[in-house]
Amino acid sequence: MNYEEAVQYIQNAARSGMSLGLSRMRELCRRLGNPEAKLRFIHVAGTNGKGSVAAFISSVLAAGGFLVGRYSSPAVFCREECIQCQDAEGTRLIDREMFARIVTETAAAVHEMERDGWDSPTVFEIETAMAFLAFLHWECRIVVLEVGLGGREDATNVIGTPLAAVITPVGRDHAAVLGDTVAEIAAEKAGIIKERGQVITFQREEEALTAIAREAEKRQAPLTVVRAEDIRILSAGLEGTTFSYRGENFRLAVPGVYQAENGALAIETCRRLPEPFASGTEQQMLGLRRALWPGRFEVVSTRPLIILDGAHNPDGIRALADSLRTLLPGRRLHGVMGVFADKEYGTMVEMAAPLFSDVVAITPPGERGLDAEILARLWREQGRPAAVAETPMEALAEAVARCGDTDAVVLFGSLSFFRELAWREEA
Repeated sequence: MNYEEAVQYIQNAARSGMSLGLSRMRELCRRLGNPEAKLRFIHVAGTNGKGSVAAFISSVLAAGGFLVGRYSSPAVFCREECIQCQDAEGTRLIDREMFARIVTETAAAVHEMERDGWDSPTVFEIETAMAFLAFLHWECRIVVLEVGLGGREDATNVIGTPLAAVITPVGRDHAAVLGDTVAEIAAEKAGIIKERGQVITFQREEEALTAIAREAEKRQAPLTVVRAEDIRILSAGLEGTTFSYRGENFRLAVPGVYQAENGALAIETCRRLPEPFASGTEQQMLGLRRALWPGRFEVVSTRPLIILDGAHNPDGIRALADSLRTLLPGRRLHGVMGVFADKEYGTMVEMAAPLFSDVVAITPPGERGLDAEILARLWREQGRPAAVAETPMEALAEAVARCGDTDAVVLFGSLSFFRELAWREEA
């Protein structure tokens, strides 16, 4: 296959939808020579903050001179960003030539499975297998692997015992699949814990921590808990955040006051790794200072001020609200929002409404996108003017037109529509 054919193959595979379970993934890996068995992993699960924590851990390890693979989803700005590697020189995404070659190799294994009576692997399973092949090709010393959905039955959980299992804050999301309560959802995410493997977590909900601790005890896995009282914000602005963790000061180049918690979780993870990957404070400081994670309270323009934030569930909205109140006090805010229909969008609107003067609603791409008219109606019910736009670019233009000199535009909700913001690289 060439690149265009490979992209079409992935798009066709995506039409089969989502199906959890590890049997197909194990078989696909077996037919590819079990590339995952030749790699070492840090496995990251959770509801919010997975991508940020993974980015911070990767940057710290890269600052130590390691070649670090990183797998994350969904893609925000381009398809290739899901599979990338990083070292002290910087980050590079999988290129189109390798993408096409690995799709071709994986598709051949999928064809053999189908010929032998297996159900077709899902697109996430295919892409996860591709990531394993890419990391093996690059000869990555270590891989930071982000869970797609849940944990226990997620395709990434085909790996053996990781060097660390990291669980970011758990909240109510994907309840129809993972469980009705935070405890049930946390138990699913804790399914990444393996026998005697290191576990590091930060939780806001006691019932989530209890479920994780129960699974760790069952697996005889040492559990390290990052506590909120050990984290203190020293300064916060649009240029980044400085915080103290257990008496030592660190700086993040990314804004968003919630990132201090993610930074602390990354620090503790890097401290718990075995040799040669364990790092000292100086390396952690350097890695965190260099780390970038687009689409999470990302300032993409200063005139006018435009911020992207992938707040796609109630916990994400809460974190976004905290940052907006702290970093932009008194500013008039204009929102652009698009969200998936399987999210708690009514609760999200209720939480976000006090922050915004007005909103432009859009329908995110794909079958899961909530109709913009429904979203706009909810905003109006909260007493906020709400318009509807056909595309993210039209929505942005309308929001910017309403901006005064000190106003700001905040685009939030599903990460999926950020890719359509063609202006981003010019802003």
